[in-house]
Amino acid sequence: MDLIQLIIISVVQGVTEFLPVSSSAHLILLPQLMDWEDQGLAIDVAAHLGSLFAVIFYFRKDFRNILINGLKTTFKLNYAEIDNKLLWFIILASIPALVVGF
Repeated sequence: MDLIQLIIISVVQGVTEFLPVSSSAHLILLPQLMDWEDQGLAIDVAAHLGSLFAVIFYFRKDFRNILINGLKTTFKLNYAEIDNKLLWFIILASIPALVVGF
């Protein structure tokens, strides 16, 4: 797989990740439609990790605020602000997904 193919796959992943379509399916279909060899699971995982890191970078200030406010809540038990509860809401909402996923 050459650099141009990787760039095209990365752009398709980046565009389709946040649309209500399967970006994973596009990563499978694109090489078939372009008559390329299969890029393998490592490239697919790297593309998804790239999307994850881009989201984390874009929302880094929000993530920092959620973490700081959530930790303040842990030590001071100040639940007056919704921002102080958000970290714990995210953790609680993730538990069912973790149970079903494993």
